[in-house]
Amino acid sequence: MLNKVLILKYCIVINILFLFIFILSFFIENNKVSNYFSYGWSENFNFVSITINTPLKYLLLCLFIIVLNMSEIFLNDLAAPIIQFSTYNPYKNNICDFTRFELELYSNLIFFIQTSKKFIQVLVSLSQIDVAFISVLSCQISAFIAIRYLLDNKSFNREGYYESTNLIPNSNYGINKVDSKYESINEMTPLNV
Repeated sequence: MLNKVLILKYCIVINILFLFIFILSFFIENNKVSNYFSYGWSENFNFVSITINTPLKYLLLCLFIIVLNMSEIFLNDLAAPIIQFSTYNPYKNNICDFTRFELELYSNLIFFIQTSKKFIQVLVSLSQIDVAFISVLSCQISAFIAIRYLLDNKSFNREGYYESTNLIPNSNYGINKVDSKYESINEMTPLNV
């Protein structure tokens, strides 16, 4: 069995490499005709059908994007898991926290909100590069806050772990392997909000 941390590292490196190549190709193949690589407000900057030609409009757009992304991250990281673990878990057949109507309503509302926000985020990403960077940065800061909050409410102990000096049986390469004992979370684990 492969080490979970090693799998995570491979996935991260492959995806960062792909993103770097993809973004670099935008700069290399830039035709210099598009207004996408502009920054700030100008008469040529149109967000959907609104001309962003003043500092106030630009700052309001940036504020809108930051609030949109923060609310999206918190929705995805705090509310969506509650729905996913209740609605989409095929092994959880007994639901105690919601009525069927509540769970169906909340599931559909969250799905609708997520889909609508994705549409707006596409518009943001395609508008202008500085706005796209502001969007990415606000998402990353919001994710950092949400992850920090979630991890602050967990305890970490090393019980049930063991370390082996060999990644491959009968080898002496000196590579450490850390396997974890899998334990399912209790369905009644409270969410401390």
